[in-house]
Amino acid sequence: MTRFPLAILVSALMLSNYPLEAQSAPDFAAVDSFVTQVMRADRLPGASLAIVHAGQVVHVRGFGTDGYRRPVTPNSSFTLGSMSKGFTALAIMQLVDRGRVELDAPVQRYLPWFRVADSTASRQITVRHLLLHTSGIPTRARRAAGASRTLTDHVRALAGTALARAPGAGHEYASPNYLVLGAIIEAVTGEPYATYVERSIFAPLQMGHSYTDRTRAIAQGMAKGHVYALGYPRATTLPFEHDRLPTAALISSAQDMAQFLIAQLNAGRYEGARVASSASVEAMHTGGAPSEGFSYAFGWRDGKIGGVRAVHHGGITPNFRGKMVLLPDSGWGVVVLTNASTGIPMPLAPTSHRLADDIAAYLVGVPLPPPTSPHRTRWLALAVVLFGVLASQVRGLWRLRRAPVHTFPGRAWLMAAFDLAVGAVMAIVPPRLLAASWRELPAVAPDLALWLFVVATLCAASALMRIRALARSSVNSTGPRALL
Repeated sequence: MTRFPLAILVSALMLSNYPLEAQSAPDFAAVDSFVTQVMRADRLPGASLAIVHAGQVVHVRGFGTDGYRRPVTPNSSFTLGSMSKGFTALAIMQLVDRGRVELDAPVQRYLPWFRVADSTASRQITVRHLLLHTSGIPTRARRAAGASRTLTDHVRALAGTALARAPGAGHEYASPNYLVLGAIIEAVTGEPYATYVERSIFAPLQMGHSYTDRTRAIAQGMAKGHVYALGYPRATTLPFEHDRLPTAALISSAQDMAQFLIAQLNAGRYEGARVASSASVEAMHTGGAPSEGFSYAFGWRDGKIGGVRAVHHGGITPNFRGKMVLLPDSGWGVVVLTNASTGIPMPLAPTSHRLADDIAAYLVGVPLPPPTSPHRTRWLALAVVLFGVLASQVRGLWRLRRAPVHTFPGRAWLMAAFDLAVGAVMAIVPPRLLAASWRELPAVAPDLALWLFVVATLCAASALMRIRALARSSVNSTGPRALL
């Protein structure tokens, strides 16, 4: 456990400067106990936590194991998921500060080849639209394919994308917006996105355990991700999305993220370095695109936690999750990184997100909630539903084998068609909803992949049995018969 007693004392003495702040220093031992209990309830293998206040890191600690049977430390690195967008937004605002990018300039000023399906809309989409997710690009816009795909390939793939709405008409969170921003950074600076971020953000913020390359990160102690299978975590290494760094694939540690949060809370400054102007930082944190429960800013969500203003953003990949929270009025910042996730879109709030929100609220005077979790109950309910459907199908096949004929062939044909349709839906729709191919699905959601495969197979078997019985009945001299 790592403590910073002097920093805590300084923070406590400064509390009077923040009227919304609790009037006593937070109990970090209680926070640690809360994290440990929630992790146990959620079967979370590893996590890392950092808390900053008044320009200093006041608490940082690792919990659990990293997937390699090593304890998680504050320097263990994790994939950030969509928290990467905060870095991309910062990079764009650095270029705005230098006069090299204008927020309301059309994207085609920097990427003349940029296109969506509508040529008029292609000319209207601006840098600001991309930052706010108001470009009209839909959440599930077309992506580039192929093992060697690049950031530019993804942006060029948007040429066939029909917009969900006119540019500027409304907010729809869509990661491709930030891929386009990454391409703009490359075009304006003349260097790869990864190189720019390492040089202009990681280096001045002294983020020595942050990476744009996973091979190097693993060599330096990166945690291994996990996927849940019916509620139990399984360590797994998934392909690294080097082509999606600007929106989902940057890698960092809790200690490094604490330094990033300090710069965000300190008007763009960290120790002797300035990574953005105060005006740019304020613009990044100010919501400009209303959505449900928050207003989207530039790579951040502007809303409320614990009854006070909070600027926050989470990140979710198939095997890592995390969330960062800024409380600008009181000078607190929190980040929680975890090494487990799931590809199943269940109504389960990610552990990292609940922890970050609850700890942030605690820092401004809201008591920590009981460390209870619906994790096990909901996974059990899911398992019951999945196995219930399978049991019903197996029972239907058994009955079909024992009583294969009926006097209504039309009904048999209809039921065979229904079985085939259900099997096709199971094989096609869920992977599309999860934005994962059948090749990827077993890695990101092994339980769902197995269930879908078995259900589709049983549906096909049921349809085949009905069709074979119908074929036999057509030549049966006793008259027309059909399958039940």
